[in-house]
Amino acid sequence: MINPGAFAEAAPGPIAAASVQTIDAEPTLASGKVRMVAIDVPDYADVDLTTAERIVCVGRGIGDEASIDLARNLATMLGAEIAGSRPVVDNGWLPKLRQVGKSGQKVKPKLYLALGVSGAPEHLEGMSQADLIIAVNTDPKAPIFNVAHYGATCDLFDLVANLSDRLRAGSGR
Repeated sequence: MINPGAFAEAAPGPIAAASVQTIDAEPTLASGKVRMVAIDVPDYADVDLTTAERIVCVGRGIGDEASIDLARNLATMLGAEIAGSRPVVDNGWLPKLRQVGKSGQKVKPKLYLALGVSGAPEHLEGMSQADLIIAVNTDPKAPIFNVAHYGATCDLFDLVANLSDRLRAGSGR
């Protein structure tokens, strides 16, 4: 019910035995309209976006699953994790484990590069606390620009290709 990164990590400390209570929740659960079917705990062995210092996030503007490889290659060059918005995950292009937003993970990286992400309120809730947000979208009125520190209204494929070329060449200009 609570997504990773939704709250700041509490300082570790002992719990007094008197404050721990054990209750039988079964009668309450049985009488309600909600029934637990299963517990699904993601395997964070692959990635935990909540601890990533750099994230390259792709949105619907990436176009299709095959195009994510361009962003994935850029992420590798930047030492970043690849992530996606809900539409990307709903389409099956990235696993749920890599979803940023209200129904995904709440992240606070040093760098958040949003490629083709429109910036729905649910997505912004999961990433707006990043130290540096760079947004690339062809729509100058996309809500992502309201939280971005830097933005580019251009074709993300042109930008990714140019940036990747410069990184490969070692050019900082």
